[in-house]
Amino acid sequence: MARLHVYHLKSGNLLAIDLQANLLDDLPSRVMVPLHPVQELSWSISRLNPRFPIESETYVMATQRMASVPTAEIGKVVADLAADSDRII
Repeated sequence: MARLHVYHLKSGNLLAIDLQANLLDDLPSRVMVPLHPVQELSWSISRLNPRFPIESETYVMATQRMASVPTAEIGKVVADLAADSDRII
């Protein structure tokens, strides 16, 4: 798994950004932030909740919902947001 890549989560139809340093790849979990379709949120703060176009839809990074996710729950990569690292970190 790679830092700043977006993954489908296996439980539910959710996307999440991997924020964990690649140095910690051997751990059984990753620190991730969920992404929500912009139309599902009633509010967002631009610097806390940046927006990203992914799979023809705009998603909002829900930083306040950051959590550890077991690697077994992480599915396929759908995007690489490394070019947007200054807005994420």
